[in-house]
Amino acid sequence: MKLLYVTESVPNRDPEQGDGSSMIPYEVILHLPSDVAVTLLTFSGPVPVPEEIRSRCDTVYELAPRQELSAFARSVGGLTGLGKHRRSTPSARAAATRLSAGMDATLIHGPHALFLSHSVNGPLVLQTVDPWSIRASMDTARARTLQPAYRLREHVAARAERHLPSRARLLTVGARDAAAWSASLDRAVTSIPNGTATATGPRLEGDAPVVCFAGSLNYGPNVDSATVLARRIAPLVWQEVPNARFVIAGRQPTPAVLALAGPQVDILANVPSILDVFQAADVAAFPDEHGVGIRNSVLEALAAGVPVVATPVAARELPAHPLLAVRDSQEALARKVVEQLSALKPPQGDLPRGRPGVAAGAVRTWETVAGEYLAEVRAAMAGELSETNGQP
Repeated sequence: MKLLYVTESVPNRDPEQGDGSSMIPYEVILHLPSDVAVTLLTFSGPVPVPEEIRSRCDTVYELAPRQELSAFARSVGGLTGLGKHRRSTPSARAAATRLSAGMDATLIHGPHALFLSHSVNGPLVLQTVDPWSIRASMDTARARTLQPAYRLREHVAARAERHLPSRARLLTVGARDAAAWSASLDRAVTSIPNGTATATGPRLEGDAPVVCFAGSLNYGPNVDSATVLARRIAPLVWQEVPNARFVIAGRQPTPAVLALAGPQVDILANVPSILDVFQAADVAAFPDEHGVGIRNSVLEALAAGVPVVATPVAARELPAHPLLAVRDSQEALARKVVEQLSALKPPQGDLPRGRPGVAAGAVRTWETVAGEYLAEVRAAMAGELSETNGQP
């Protein structure tokens, strides 16, 4: 099979510049079976194409995005999608048309690249981590000012999504988002959750119990969560466990997040492996108040065998798990964190402190995820063939 894979940014796992949208195509490309010949069409940015991605693909095409000031003007001050207008160039449309004509199918990843669906020939699959209309709705709920502008942004996003090609198969990560998007568009949407990795090294032990939080620290809902953890939950925990340390880790922390640092609050920026953070923690706490899709960091913590205390928003769409405790208020979340820390086994002689062992459970692998993406591509090809043959 010859597959054109179009991504809104370079597929990568960079600890500073990478994000969920760049992670998914990175993992899917590397885990596709060898009989899938991949041509990558992407947009250049701060991260070069990783050598492992370049080696896996037959050909890699990098397009230069439009200058940000010009894109800002075209997007009416960001109202109609700054990211889309940075990528919506004549050369990008021409490349999508030319390259897709010689492929068996095209897979487009990311809301800022979906506009290219109108330039693609042949079977087509569209994937967006979070449907832009749903993400815009969350931003409206978080907005403290200019709500009319945010609502207009929702409308613009929904209108663009309703005009996506009818032949395209639509994918997103979360099942709830898939159901909501399907109802909004009155067409089928498939949920393909992300994969996770397991921690392979030994747990790292310190002198004090550690509570951690992990996520992209330049993402508004995560900034809110980190602030709640450090300013509201940590003081409640310290009343019962005065030596507890809090570690907030993730990429590109904003000044507001960096300001949370203190004698017992560490901010770890751009950590190479988030699994190392979980390996050094006794509890992971996620006091999220807003979010869409599935919370990857919660899945990664559970896969690492770390007890997790989370709000219903942070634990959205996750099945029951022996390591997962869901609490619906900050006070209840703090009490559960204290309970988990109090259950730690005290150090004995030369043995470090420890936590009661609970199996992490099965992990959803990226091989499984890549297989599900490939199944959607094959379904798109079968649907196109049926239409060509005049079958219903």
